[in-house]
Amino acid sequence: MNDKVLIISILSLLGIGILAVFFIAVPWLVNYALPNWKESLLDSGIVIIAVALFVYGFYMNTKMH
Repeated sequence: MNDKVLIISILSLLGIGILAVFFIAVPWLVNYALPNWKESLLDSGIVIIAVALFVYGFYMNTKMH
């Protein structure tokens, strides 16, 4: 893989991450104090599972190369 492709792929991943933070994580944190605790607990679980899967995938990717 040459340097140009690596830089483009890293910048695109960073761009997707920034968009995910702005459109998913920020509204989730702002509306966290909902009166419906079961719904907020389910949302928290989904976010925790997604973060755990991302970390596991990143770990497995670094271990393969």
